[in-house]
Amino acid sequence: MNQAVLAHEFAPPHKHSDRKAFVFSVGVHLLLVAALTWGVSWSTRDNSVAVEAELWQATPVLAAPKLVEPEPTPVVQDKPRPNKSEVAKPVDNSQAIKEAQLATAKLKKLEQEKIEQDRQARILLENERLKKEKLLKEKAEKEKAEKEKIEKEKAEKEKLEKDKKAKEKADQQKANNDAARKNDAEDKKLAALRQEQLKRMAGMAGASGSADSTGTALHSGGPSAGYAGRIKGRVKPNIIYPDISASENPMAEVSVRVSPDGTIIGKKLTRPSGNAAWDAAVLKAIDKTERFPRDIDGTVPSEIIITFKPNE
Repeated sequence: MNQAVLAHEFAPPHKHSDRKAFVFSVGVHLLLVAALTWGVSWSTRDNSVAVEAELWQATPVLAAPKLVEPEPTPVVQDKPRPNKSEVAKPVDNSQAIKEAQLATAKLKKLEQEKIEQDRQARILLENERLKKEKLLKEKAEKEKAEKEKIEKEKAEKEKLEKDKKAKEKADQQKANNDAARKNDAEDKKLAALRQEQLKRMAGMAGASGSADSTGTALHSGGPSAGYAGRIKGRVKPNIIYPDISASENPMAEVSVRVSPDGTIIGKKLTRPSGNAAWDAAVLKAIDKTERFPRDIDGTVPSEIIITFKPNE
């Protein structure tokens, strides 16, 4: 019998036993609430007695307080002890507790996941900001480097062009100087040959010149001293001067054949100046002049050699 009772006592509760336990629990709680309410109302009850009196004297006389007897202490009767079979079995709420713990753990996990997501989002935003700043900085440095490179290349190019022009000018100046020296040397050589020939020709019989005379005629004669200047004065206004630097002064020598009335019938460049533009300008000016003036004696030499320089 005891084994059967024990087996029945520790057996899992049936569904209909939960209802009894719930009703019993509600009843116990109601009794507890009623007892608390009665205790509070008893302790706050006003036990004072209202007294009215008329004053017949100037000095009132107070009456002695009324004797208040304490209320009898209620006798608590022992409740009949319920039978063992009627005792409510404990409610198994382990499943509810487990579910509550699981819900709490799930909420906590969700909160932690949200916190972690927020942290990851902040890290991602910070990384993107740093990356953007880095890209902008690299772009600015790249643009600055490209600008400096372009400016450096431009400066180097300008320097090379300047050096090239200076070298070309120096080479041209050197070539002109070499040509001038060469022409001077040839002129001196030709003049020396011409002097030798004239001396030989002057040794002919009948020549009246002195030993140092350079003429070829038996008697001294020819154009006057200022005739060459008069011819240059006639030709120079017709010269169209080319672009020649102030440091240059090329000399062109021209042999001009003239008729007895002064008309120019031919010309020849006997010694180039080394500057083709200046030589061409001189020849064109002679063609444009067409006629030379007569000398002071009224004659015009049949052939005249004239030199022209732009700076004379």
